Amino acid sequence: MNAFYVIAAAISWGCIGTVLIFDIVFGFRALFHVKREYVTELPKGFSPLDYQRVMRAKTSPHRLTRALLVWWAQKGYIRIEGRGGSMVRVWKLKNMPSHEEAEFYDRGTYVREREIFNYVFSEVNLNTGFKDINLHKPLVGQKSGEAINKSFSIGENEGVFGTGHFLLKIITQVLCIVPYFLAIAWATYNTGNTAEYVGFSIFSVIGVLALKYLTPLPAAIRYPFFAIWGGAPYGALVSSYVQNVYDPWYFGYAALALYVVGTFILILFADYREKENLKEYSLLFNYRNHLFFMPKKAVDPEDYYNVLPFLYTIRLAPVLKRKFRSEKLPDWYQGKRGSLL
Repeated sequence: MNAFYVIAAAISWGCIGTVLIFDIVFGFRALFHVKREYVTELPKGFSPLDYQRVMRAKTSPHRLTRALLVWWAQKGYIRIEGRGGSMVRVWKLKNMPSHEEAEFYDRGTYVREREIFNYVFSEVNLNTGFKDINLHKPLVGQKSGEAINKSFSIGENEGVFGTGHFLLKIITQVLCIVPYFLAIAWATYNTGNTAEYVGFSIFSVIGVLALKYLTPLPAAIRYPFFAIWGGAPYGALVSSYVQNVYDPWYFGYAALALYVVGTFILILFADYREKENLKEYSLLFNYRNHLFFMPKKAVDPEDYYNVLPFLYTIRLAPVLKRKFRSEKLPDWYQGKRGSLL
């Protein structure tokens, strides 16, 4: 068998195996550090945005909308009137205090939360002004959210990660790309079609990198660009490889698959958290278990509304709202119950 093929296949399968090992080891690393403790409440000032920060922003926009509205209402910043279904009318009662005067868990998170609050209610007068909000839509649109996040450090809106985390991401991305180029090199050597394989591979890489990393560009530009420069050349490359390339160990097929699956999916599991972030992760993990297994009789109406923001952010609201929901409405809410409570 050709020596170049053997070397390329060995390196490629080694890279693929290493990526899978990274996913297993680092993907479960956070769970390995969870201390089984009985956590019945979160620290004072711990907000839905703190949950988003610790859990790698893993809560959907409409869940965060509901969580923040309830959270702000509990703090006395707003009053909510249910309009039926997914619509609520919100009155601004007071501004959020500066971080020097406020009680919070993480200063950076609180500052960002205040920026979001000011953006949402910037044109609403105190006490007399109101705003109608659809609970199925994000409080802050994509462009506005990106503008807000520009004033914060990299990753502050997505989690507390150090250099080790980003180094792991870079290494994992390289391991996903190396087998791809080895497959292209073998296809070029095996068939002699240099222009075809090299051209397709370069166009595909440009499209993929634009989709993955040029996030400030509007989706209306990024996705068509990816389809033309990334998707179409990649599809042609795969089709040609399957039809024309001799690959008895199937390393090329695996490399082509890893290039896409690894870049967009497997790399998400290569997660290296700092020790302090692991403590917060453990706290939230145990608090989630407390909410899930807590008996209904242990929850009175006030407690239910206190935990409601975290039922949304921890994604337990669909399961536990029926279990804990109280017919008594909180003081900060009036009108039809709707879907918020």
